[in-house]
Amino acid sequence: MFYILVKSKMEKKSETNTKKILSSFGRISKQWGLGESVGRVWGFLLFKSIPITQKEIEKGTSYSRGLVSRSLNKLKDLDIISATRKGKEFYYSTNASLIKGFNKVTKNFLETEIKPLIESLSKNLDEIKDITIKKNISRMINEYKKLNLGILIFSKTMESLALLNTKSLTEITKKYSKKREGGE
Repeated sequence: MFYILVKSKMEKKSETNTKKILSSFGRISKQWGLGESVGRVWGFLLFKSIPITQKEIEKGTSYSRGLVSRSLNKLKDLDIISATRKGKEFYYSTNASLIKGFNKVTKNFLETEIKPLIESLSKNLDEIKDITIKKNISRMINEYKKLNLGILIFSKTMESLALLNTKSLTEITKKYSKKREGGE
């Protein structure tokens, strides 16, 4: 009886932790403009770490079949997940770590949202007569170039960090913290 009570409490705690993790992924994904469901589905796949069926994702996220399907399609479009057919079922798994997925989403946002706006502004810059507006648009175009470079550098840094193992990362973090505190 004691074992059942302990097991039940552990399962509830695990379920609560899973919900917290999925909620966090949902909020982050919503901020990225992908929608909450996309983040929760990706978070669930990262959390599971094994190929799972759409039905398992539906059960784990409490989402409808349609919402899970749309979320999976968006994640496939971003090349963050893959689907493998086994018999009649598709099994979904993440093919990008959290870091690689974040990089892909960031690059996608820059390419699909910011770049078209900047290209449109650049094409029409000569037609603008108001000098103040023209200066502001020129400034935005230059900022975009810096942002693009910054994201490229950030992306390369994140890819390098993804290659580090936990022990190396802990050692580097400790060393950096000591330097910031004036220790070395």
